[in-house]
Amino acid sequence: MQQQTQQQPHDEQCEPEHLTLAQAAKIAPGRPSPNCVWRWCREGVKSASGDRIRLKHTRFGSRIFTTRQWLNEFGQALAEADAAHFDHTKELAIQQRATRLGSKQRARKAKADSKQQSAMQRRHEQAMQDLEEAGL
Repeated sequence: MQQQTQQQPHDEQCEPEHLTLAQAAKIAPGRPSPNCVWRWCREGVKSASGDRIRLKHTRFGSRIFTTRQWLNEFGQALAEADAAHFDHTKELAIQQRATRLGSKQRARKAKADSKQQSAMQRRHEQAMQDLEEAGL
């Protein structure tokens, strides 16, 4: 009887799905400390919009694990929250600028109207004075 051993090809599917926080820290961009990765799980990271984004994790006994997918989703969620905030901020800035421009345009129009009324008032007063001088 001969025993056959099956060898599985070494690819990403053979790697363990769950990573310790130390392993996650080694593959995360910027090489954060394992303690930092734990803070991401526990407290999350405050995005530019003020929302807290947390790294998904699981606990087996006293050990805490995450996955590459959860790490990628965490980074993507942070990027999307920041992008949404900056897009919203950009829209608000455009609206405020338009409002300021609108205010300036209204101010210019009011000033022009005021000048026009002043000119009309002066012409009226001049006409009244001419009529008085003519004895009418």
